[in-house]
Amino acid sequence: MDRKLEMVVHGRGNAWPVPLGEEHPFYNRKDPSDLSNASYSLQLRDRDGLRGSLLIDAGHGTVQSLLGGDNRIPDCICLTHGHLDHTLSVDWVVQSFWRKHNKEKRYPIYATFPVYRFLLQSYPHLEDLTEHLELQYGRSLAPLPDLPLKLTAFPAYHGQSALGASMLLFEYNGRRILFTGDILAPLLRREDYARLRGIDMLVVDANNRFPWPRTNHWSIAGSPSHPLKRSLTLEEFVDALDWTLVSEPQLQEGISAHNKAFLSQLGQEWDPAGLPLTILEFMDRIEPGKVMLVHYSGAEDRKYSDEDLLSASGLENWASRTAERHDIPGEIMVPANGQRILVN
Repeated sequence: MDRKLEMVVHGRGNAWPVPLGEEHPFYNRKDPSDLSNASYSLQLRDRDGLRGSLLIDAGHGTVQSLLGGDNRIPDCICLTHGHLDHTLSVDWVVQSFWRKHNKEKRYPIYATFPVYRFLLQSYPHLEDLTEHLELQYGRSLAPLPDLPLKLTAFPAYHGQSALGASMLLFEYNGRRILFTGDILAPLLRREDYARLRGIDMLVVDANNRFPWPRTNHWSIAGSPSHPLKRSLTLEEFVDALDWTLVSEPQLQEGISAHNKAFLSQLGQEWDPAGLPLTILEFMDRIEPGKVMLVHYSGAEDRKYSDEDLLSASGLENWASRTAERHDIPGEIMVPANGQRILVN
């Protein structure tokens, strides 16, 4: 039976898209759906309807989007990290599943061990309602029973508080989509870059156009003066980026032996100067077909670089022109809330 994979955008916003008392050209403060945190579904459909779906992160506004769409409980949740703007809706989803199954079946959550433990610190009652399935870095698994969709996690650095943060690669019928989650630096081995090269879609944290690493997010470009040259602030960050610092949020007590071995190999290869530390650098390294910019704030651009906040179309146009001028491949777009994107 011919199945189609689609991505549904439940939200594209950062933790606080519009601070109280302010305006933001990217977000409509009068539209609650436009203020939802970054969250997505991947859904497999055939001519008989929806065959399976999974949820990638579940921050503010996710459940309202699910209710207004297919109104179906996702078959599982896959978490990039445990911060509340990525987990605020987890309890609602789990409780819906728990009630539907007469409080007899646990809900599956795919996450690294530190992310799941972080989740339980916020929602301790979920330990009895959920089944934790630990993500093993670089190793593929099938998150939807009986459906040929593969999930592979890779570690990511999103600051010291984002314990066990990961990027999530999904593969189906020859198509590949990478969700970076919130990220300051990808933690990838040389062989992982080769594996990611030429992916079909990159859904990427685009918090700022220009670097300010103290936010624990990377930027689109390296500096306001030249997109491929790193600012002094970014160079200073690289100089301090030692393996002990970066690995600490990952090397938590209780992680699997496999993930320890993965991180050990990564530590042996560690070269902070060679890391892609902006979206444009990452695009140049892996050459994705399409890039979706989400989680935009721009607050640090305005505060530290005296650069304007942009609208959604403005950010898309600026990023597209910038990449094109420097021969960096990849179609760049900013998705809309509620948008359904056919992947294959």
